Amino acid sequence: MSRASSAVPFRTAVPGVPGPVVRNGTASTDDADGRAALTLEHVVTQADDAREDGHPRWSIARDARARLRLRGSRKWFFGSLWGVAYLAVPIASIWTSAHTPTLIAVLSTALITAVGVAYVVIPPLLWGRPWPVAAAVFASFVALTCLGFPLIGINTVWLWIYVPIMAAMSWLPAAFIIGTIAVVVVAQLIVTAATGTFLGNWYAAALTASISIMMFAFGQQIRAVVRLRDAQSEIARLAVVDERERFARDMHDVLGHSLTVVTVKSELARRVMAQDPQRAQAELVDIERLSRSALADLRASVAGYRAMSLDTELAAAHAALVAAGVKPHLPASGDAVEPELREVFAWVLREAVTNVVRHARAKNCWVALERRAVIVGDDGRGTATTAGPAGGDGHGLAGMRERAAQVGGEVTVEPGEDGGTVVAVRVPSGASSRTARRTGGAQ
Repeated sequence: MSRASSAVPFRTAVPGVPGPVVRNGTASTDDADGRAALTLEHVVTQADDAREDGHPRWSIARDARARLRLRGSRKWFFGSLWGVAYLAVPIASIWTSAHTPTLIAVLSTALITAVGVAYVVIPPLLWGRPWPVAAAVFASFVALTCLGFPLIGINTVWLWIYVPIMAAMSWLPAAFIIGTIAVVVVAQLIVTAATGTFLGNWYAAALTASISIMMFAFGQQIRAVVRLRDAQSEIARLAVVDERERFARDMHDVLGHSLTVVTVKSELARRVMAQDPQRAQAELVDIERLSRSALADLRASVAGYRAMSLDTELAAAHAALVAAGVKPHLPASGDAVEPELREVFAWVLREAVTNVVRHARAKNCWVALERRAVIVGDDGRGTATTAGPAGGDGHGLAGMRERAAQVGGEVTVEPGEDGGTVVAVRVPSGASSRTARRTGGAQ
């Protein structure tokens, strides 16, 4: 089975929707009229498949035709016309010369035309090829131009200027392009010196060197722009990934905590329904309030404007612990924490208390707030349960580590003195400001 059977060799373009960007002739965008858009990778794959199926000639012809239909090829054709226009000068001088026989003029015109056609079509055919193949093609091109020595004499060396230009536009290694420029310039100097026409044609080598270096620099600039666009695309992709992770983390923190409290209060309301209807009703009212609060938090998170309040989370933690039958030992407010750390510590407090309610089976929960630290401890089942039912960090503890890392803090999970677990987030002095500067510089 050919490789084409496992991939889409020709992608059908959707009218009005652009496809991959042309990059050094290795891809093409969809045409505006919705015609099939090809990429160089597809072209190479189809040619290899045809070769494997026993159709080498057909594969070569199809490869050439497909390469010449690439969007990048059409752009090159337009740009190369300015170089082809240069050939009109020697053709005009040949036909306007009274000393040139008609046969020589016809043959010279045919040769120069062939050189121009080769100059236009060779670069797209070399895109993605190894440099030895390009070297063989350029040698053949020079051999073709050498047929001009019997026809137009030493002026043939002027045709060699196209070789380094084609090398620069074939996206070959920089060392190969520089070597090609050097070889062509030296060859022009040697030929003009050997034929005694150096004084009249030395500037052919100078012009070849200057134009070739300019085209080499132009090609390198195109490559730099392409790499920049690739980097920008990668940055955009990573930004999307980071935003997805942030959104998933917020959803876990918001809904995980709220739904845990709702579940605990629902179980409590069910247990006391018969003995204490008023208590059950109060719990149901609280469940309604929590549900509405969770919905508001969800909407705020989706909008990206959610700001956590440490004092609010202390109150919510107190309510959640009481509903779960855990005695809370909490500070009255979060004023002891530095302002820039309060939002992060609020997220950490929410997740840590949620873990206590959900997994610890504790009777007591202690929360301590310091200037640059938050510590949550319990007397429950121990460290192994804090990470989650399946062990490991789980989403909650991983989210804590990510949020702590944003301000340069560190999360520690240790066994408590009362047999439970102590989760602490500590931020060294100055770490949050350094992290903010690094984040700002990266942007």
